[in-house]
Amino acid sequence: MTDSGTARDSALGRERRRPSRAVAGLALACHPGPAVAVTALVTALAAIGGRGAAGLPVVTAAVLTGQLSVGWCNDAVDAPRDAATGRMDKPIVTGRVGAGTVRAAAFAALALCVPLSLACGVVAGLVHLAAVGAAWAYNLRLKSTLLSWLPYAVGFGAVPAFVATGLPGRPWPAWWAVLAGALLGCGAHLGNVLPDIAGDMATGVRGWPQRLGPRRVRILLPLPLLAASVLLVLAPPGPAGPVRWAALGVVCLCTAAGALLGGRSPRVPFAAAVAAAAVDVALLAATGTGVLTTS
Repeated sequence: MTDSGTARDSALGRERRRPSRAVAGLALACHPGPAVAVTALVTALAAIGGRGAAGLPVVTAAVLTGQLSVGWCNDAVDAPRDAATGRMDKPIVTGRVGAGTVRAAAFAALALCVPLSLACGVVAGLVHLAAVGAAWAYNLRLKSTLLSWLPYAVGFGAVPAFVATGLPGRPWPAWWAVLAGALLGCGAHLGNVLPDIAGDMATGVRGWPQRLGPRRVRILLPLPLLAASVLLVLAPPGPAGPVRWAALGVVCLCTAAGALLGGRSPRVPFAAAVAAAAVDVALLAATGTGVLTTS
């Protein structure tokens, strides 16, 4: 085979690989871990709350498309900053997928999210779209302001409202479920940002955690998680029981470990916060229809 033929074959091989490379890049750019976790959580809560089997696929599709749109929007908007800080875990930075492709995917997922959300019920759909809109507002503007915590509070607090208002009769969620979700959102924001504060400050991102600084964030991080846990243990109807109290004890241990070991690595408080939040989510799910009211 001639050199020109070899070159042509090599170029053809690269062309064939590009679509699969872009698909893999898109899969990484959507923040797959959080997208799958949030989708599974909301679907589970909807099932526990009483959503019928016929409605669950629509809930799953609505939440998944919303999460995909938010993740892709985040990576597309943050691409210049990620490149400046050398984030080699980002597929746009490594060239696996272009920023334009990720941006287009974000808008496509958002377009799908609208009718899917409304198919869950008009009120529930509007609640979900408000949560997705808050996340987009974070990516586009609020991330660098003192209100950076607000989209997280809105998004997490909207989960029980979305689940409740999508049920027959559109019952309202219990106030404590919404407040616990909002507190979990604030804790998630602090824990998510903590490892990246130095890089954020270097690229001009000055949200609430960045202005507090790493030391204050480590001190503050356990408080919203503990407050959410106390609400989820004490506020539901009926006696708390040993399981709820044991869960609160686990959350206390997680937050204490994060506070004591946080000086060694910013990843430790984040991991502790994730563990505490997982316990809180299990508590929320364990209340079943107790997260709903009939008023």
